Amino acid sequence: MIHGLITIAWCVLCAVVKLPWPFCFWAVAFYVGREVAQAEYRYIERHGGRRSLCPWWCGFIPEAWDLKSLSDWFCPLVAALTFTACSFFL
Repeated sequence: MIHGLITIAWCVLCAVVKLPWPFCFWAVAFYVGREVAQAEYRYIERHGGRRSLCPWWCGFIPEAWDLKSLSDWFCPLVAALTFTACSFFL
């Protein structure tokens, strides 16, 4: 939830300083990357605790994700999309 609020604050800042609308998605990209890295750590911890034993794509394996980690990138995405859509119509 807090990630969505931070993304809204970032989008408002982008609007105030008149940055183009794609800048709103920088926060989304940051949170997606952060959550993929955390998913990698969860997968590594569950499968032996050694990075060398895990495939490079282990951050994208569904078993490494839970509802909280999905919402931590989905809420910013929805916030940025909503803000961008509203900025086009207002």
